[in-house]
Amino acid sequence: MTKFKILAAVLFASVFCFAQSINTSSKSVSIKVKDLPAQYTSLRIDTLSRCIQNLPDPASIVASSEGRTEYLKRISGTNKNDYVKVWTAKVQLVYQWRYKLHYLLMPQGGLEAQAPVFHETEGTAPVSETITGDPQEGDFFAFSSPRRYYFDSQEAAQKSAVNHAKQRISELKGLECK
Repeated sequence: MTKFKILAAVLFASVFCFAQSINTSSKSVSIKVKDLPAQYTSLRIDTLSRCIQNLPDPASIVASSEGRTEYLKRISGTNKNDYVKVWTAKVQLVYQWRYKLHYLLMPQGGLEAQAPVFHETEGTAPVSETITGDPQEGDFFAFSSPRRYYFDSQEAAQKSAVNHAKQRISELKGLECK
């Protein structure tokens, strides 16, 4: 049971580390954990390494699209009001972080009472991001104040979502494992 509590604390802290913005200067987190064994009072986690293991190939990205009918007013700046089919698209990016953590359990009463416990662990954490197309890139708009843009074709919505996904992959390229 004690090992389970320690492992749960380490996993919680590692998720906390990954939830932070990706910044090479933030290498360490120190937290107080409620259910640690009685002889330990705090946990310190140092990220030894963190990289992305398997980014998808930009050439293989495919967007899924969805069309819906909406009643729009003042279509493309005219006085025309009508039901129009508008499109949205999204790409699901799935990749994995590979990490190596070094954690330290501090004994209650300080270092004089008992030696701290050092552990090193490594593993992977799956990440899934949803990238959507930006309707501002479409030529089709309705309403006048504020003007709202829409995709009037499935292809335009998919192209926008794929372009944004490729841009996100290029942002993540520098974080790939060597």
